[in-house]
Amino acid sequence: MTPENVDPLAPFLVPPEDARHRLFHGRGKTLPGWEGLTLDRFPPVLMATLFDDYPAPRLDALQARLIQALPALGCDTLVVQHRHRRPAETRVVHGALPATPWAEEDGLRYRLDFERGQNLGFFADMAPGRAWLRERAAGKRVLNLFSFTCAFSVAALAGGAGRVVNIDLSRPALALGQVNQQANGFGDADVHYLPHNVFRSWKKLHSLGRYDLIVVDPPSAQKGSFQVERDYAKVLRRLPKLLAPEAELLICLNAPWLGADWLKTLVADNLPGATLEGRLPGAPGFDEAAEPALKALAYEYRRGDGS
Repeated sequence: MTPENVDPLAPFLVPPEDARHRLFHGRGKTLPGWEGLTLDRFPPVLMATLFDDYPAPRLDALQARLIQALPALGCDTLVVQHRHRRPAETRVVHGALPATPWAEEDGLRYRLDFERGQNLGFFADMAPGRAWLRERAAGKRVLNLFSFTCAFSVAALAGGAGRVVNIDLSRPALALGQVNQQANGFGDADVHYLPHNVFRSWKKLHSLGRYDLIVVDPPSAQKGSFQVERDYAKVLRRLPKLLAPEAELLICLNAPWLGADWLKTLVADNLPGATLEGRLPGAPGFDEAAEPALKALAYEYRRGDGS
């Protein structure tokens, strides 16, 4: 196979039978030679993300093949992001972005931002987590820690949550979360947006009530605010003061160098009263040759004496 041969990608360049966004997940190491590529479909946009610096002939061949595939995929625009560059560089190489691009999932819309940096504001791999939360949210008080653009919040509101509290350091991310809330018809819902550092906001979070559902989905490494090995245990130890006597949690980790057993041990050591119910399945399209980078663990919580 020559370096310019993109034929192995052909099976992934067809319309999916389900509603998946991820068409190809090279990061899962299931197709040798293409470990540095992911393909995501947000009609009318097809997005290719490059984690490796491919030679120019190979990149040209890839872009030509993707442009050729656009009509069959229901798209007219190709965006290529060079994630391997610092900072990440995102370019429209064919067509034009819609004025208001969206990701659609289970009847809900999430605003995409192709100009904010390496993240679009929506993580397709967390679809099972949003479905899990939506199924359980009716009448519940929900806390969304490290909420980013509040996709979990929208899913909770769609499930009938009574109150949702979002907290994240990024004001622009929370602003996008408010756009998502309005766009899905939840403008009058009881939702709070806190642009604060989680570690300095426990009192404020407690003042908004005990929570029946908590989602913990921190960045694995965020300069100056969160390092997973150093800080995750600190978060878990604080949760009993925020949880209702009977509650549920979704404990998440996206760090390829740390396994699910590491996270399970961390919870067992730092959150008494939490019982593992199971691990959520991966989202469609995110096939992995080894253990997935994303771990999403569902827990039940029962408060013991003295909590």
